Amino acid sequence: MPLRHDFATAICPFILVLQLGCAKPTQDEATETKEVSGEIRLAKRSAMPSQTVFEVDLPQALADGLANSGVLEPADWKKVFHIHAETANGFDWRELPPVQGSYRLTNNRLVFESLFSLQAGVNYHAVFNLSKAKQLIGGKTADRLAEMKHSDVIEATLRLERPRAKPETIVSQVYPTANSLPENLLKFYLHFSAPMSQGKVYNHIHLLNARNEKIDLPFLELDEELWNPDGTRLTILFDPGRIKSGLLPREQDGPVLREGNSYTLKIDATWTDANGAPLKHGFTKFFVVTAPDVQMPSPAQWKITAPDAGSTNPLTLDFPEPLDHALLQRLVWVEDAGNRAVEGQVHVGDDERQWAFVLGKAWKVGDYQIMIGTSLEDLAGNNVSRPFEVDRVQRPEDEFIPNYVTLDFKIRN
Repeated sequence: MPLRHDFATAICPFILVLQLGCAKPTQDEATETKEVSGEIRLAKRSAMPSQTVFEVDLPQALADGLANSGVLEPADWKKVFHIHAETANGFDWRELPPVQGSYRLTNNRLVFESLFSLQAGVNYHAVFNLSKAKQLIGGKTADRLAEMKHSDVIEATLRLERPRAKPETIVSQVYPTANSLPENLLKFYLHFSAPMSQGKVYNHIHLLNARNEKIDLPFLELDEELWNPDGTRLTILFDPGRIKSGLLPREQDGPVLREGNSYTLKIDATWTDANGAPLKHGFTKFFVVTAPDVQMPSPAQWKITAPDAGSTNPLTLDFPEPLDHALLQRLVWVEDAGNRAVEGQVHVGDDERQWAFVLGKAWKVGDYQIMIGTSLEDLAGNNVSRPFEVDRVQRPEDEFIPNYVTLDFKIRN
């Protein structure tokens, strides 16, 4: 008859196994074994990986002695064998209570099943005391065990390694999407299909010249990386000091990008996502550099295409140049004649040269206006209120620039 006791540990004078498998293993289950040290080994099984148990193979004399010893109290077993989980708060594991669970004895195998699932990446310390086991068993069996040559105390530190995450995350898009970019390009937005790991991102992002050589320090490497709240979009900036005229970095090193040259933005596949898996594959973006852009975006030059009343067609704005993708999402919106925001969805396309607003229902006849935040920028950082090169200290009148400008349109029958 299998013997089962509820307690916090298991015992083993010879072999201790950390086992991934079912609660009632059979003798014909295949086991992959890794030697850890001496008589202690770590083994894993593929069956039912959600359950983790400690298994102990016992010599016949010890198994018989335990089976015939009657029901033992949990406190007795804790003296013989105890398993403790290591914590991250600096406490000595010996001062912590043992792992709680139950055990059973069958086929000369002692199985301990934790009350709660064991945690990957956590060290579990197992200590077995043979002298205490002899006291529990007593009689001739204990005498037979005394004749065996083995240590009175056996210790092991076992660790269930985290499963290797499957690479699934990709670089879903890089903005700007155009392949012709101005010499004074200010930033890239890197979009990922899932949250990414953060810290040391610049080790994984490279700018290559036409000879496929890495350019040294092309980006402004900030200690506080510019992530969106869910960790799926990273903003990387070129050093403004190498963009704006008259500043020392530009005078000493020149601009990072030079008109007429071609470059490749490269993102390494070794960059890991928030689950620790590398990217499914790397990403490259090839582009050529055009003349610097020093002109402010002018809403007066934008083309409005308004849908008819009763239509569900989008309202569109077409620009003569690409604008900042992220800013287009939040700095352009629609209001009705009562200055109420109109609910709808924004889509940016045509290499960021078009903004489209989808209402989701039929448009009604009336007067509307497109609201445009004056901090809306083009690819070079020129915004609706001032060019990037302007020094605000020399232009105090800029303080009175309005927060937004408007474009009026009508929905007609």
